[in-house]
Amino acid sequence: MADDEIERLLREVAASTGGGSASPGRTNQSQPGQDPGNELARSRGSAAGGRLAFAGIAAAAMGVIGWAAGLILPFVGAGSAGVGAACGAFVTALIAGPPRWFTR
Repeated sequence: MADDEIERLLREVAASTGGGSASPGRTNQSQPGQDPGNELARSRGSAAGGRLAFAGIAAAAMGVIGWAAGLILPFVGAGSAGVGAACGAFVTALIAGPPRWFTR
């Protein structure tokens, strides 16, 4: 590919994603009056609340499914299957975090 084609593609990607500069050598600088630290703190605070809520909902849902599976499966206790599924879902959801559609 020619360099002008690469630059054109970078401009198109930056325009479609709302990114800043299109050239790879330039970096996005914050506008005067904006504090990137406060924006990061706000996003972390809301993400932590969403992460915990998502983990709780996932644990409850998987706990019920695990309990129901324990009722049907032989040699598996319903209580232990439900608790195990709930604990596994809670830890997994805390680590992975909520999907984008959950935080909107």
